[in-house]
Amino acid sequence: MSYSIPTGVFFSFVFASLLENVSAGEIIFADLPLVPNYAKAHGILMGLAFVVVLPSGAIFMRLLKSKRKATVWVHVGVQLVGWVLMISGLAMGAKVGKILDRLENNAHTILGTVVVALMLLQPVFGYFHHRRFMATQKRGKLTLFHIWYGRILILLGMLNGGFGLKLAANSTGGEIAYGVVAGIIGATYLAVMVHFEITGGINNRAAWGKDWPYYNDATLRDGEVLAAEIQYRMSSEASPTRILLIIDVQRCLFDPPNPVPDSTRILHNLETVLARERAASPPTKVIWIRHNEDDDPEFRPYTEPWEIVQNDAFHIQENEVIVDKTTPDSFHETSLASHVETACFNPQTLQLVIIGMQSDFCVQTTARRAIARYPSARVSVVHGAHGTYDDESSGRSAEEVSEQIERELKNEGIIIEDIN
Repeated sequence: MSYSIPTGVFFSFVFASLLENVSAGEIIFADLPLVPNYAKAHGILMGLAFVVVLPSGAIFMRLLKSKRKATVWVHVGVQLVGWVLMISGLAMGAKVGKILDRLENNAHTILGTVVVALMLLQPVFGYFHHRRFMATQKRGKLTLFHIWYGRILILLGMLNGGFGLKLAANSTGGEIAYGVVAGIIGATYLAVMVHFEITGGINNRAAWGKDWPYYNDATLRDGEVLAAEIQYRMSSEASPTRILLIIDVQRCLFDPPNPVPDSTRILHNLETVLARERAASPPTKVIWIRHNEDDDPEFRPYTEPWEIVQNDAFHIQENEVIVDKTTPDSFHETSLASHVETACFNPQTLQLVIIGMQSDFCVQTTARRAIARYPSARVSVVHGAHGTYDDESSGRSAEEVSEQIERELKNEGIIIEDIN
């Protein structure tokens, strides 16, 4: 990409500027020799920012697996590099505009200043979007605003680069080079954006894959497919018969320095149960429950230990909800009951399957509260898919504690079911 300004063209540009502004007396004549270098630096920095780096950061977020934390940090890192390039380019452009008295009297500088000023807010929107997404694991209005706000500003920045080349009377070769590069990257950016919006959400057959209930029905036309999917979603959301409660599977209980005993086996069993329930027909409704406690650094909200464990076999899907709690009882002052007792709710056909942590605290408390709240429902705890720590006061191992809890719950009418 070339931003060179031939000497003759440059001085013609300067001379024209002098004629237009001589009466104002605001051109800084002593600094005119600095303009070519400042203009070249401005063009290169802004071109890299809006044509290469910022679109690439957005594209990476779509092409890489978005459930991996590394992808988020790649996106953040690339966009911050673009942000720094943009601010540096603005500084160079401001120097040129000040020297030539071009800060407020042309479309390029006005539009560029507005775009940069608005782009300065994007990291703030991104932070709050990410914080909300970590809490809900769902795209919301703030997510859509952050995405489209950035897309529009990037495209405006690309467009403004063309205005800048015209203003500087750049060489034809430079304008063509910029147009080709910006056109290719802009088209790629738009293609990825459109592709993701069409196929990337959960409300389509491709996202469901073979788990979609009408996957093998080739007789359905597109309109019928959409209608069938909507009907399926409404019926499955309105009258769930089987619900999986995944309680407090948070990193502080599985990651060093203090994982529960046999954490690897327990996590494998949790993965097995989750896969089993998702493969059921119709799929089991999955509700993730997360403990919050400001005074406990392990469960303090928005910290790494507090996060729910996520891997390829154990992760939150977009159609699943998270319920935050502050006590061992997952129903106490939470939204859990509202997700269970949906429209057409029938407690006699309700099946609640409970897995997670810890056996002698939140698992047993939630199970007892569930059977008390829904005495006609089938409430079960999966053997081997819950765990806790050793009981040092009694000398019992974690496995012995969990088995004791299972015996007590079984005596109270709660079913202890096997993984398979």
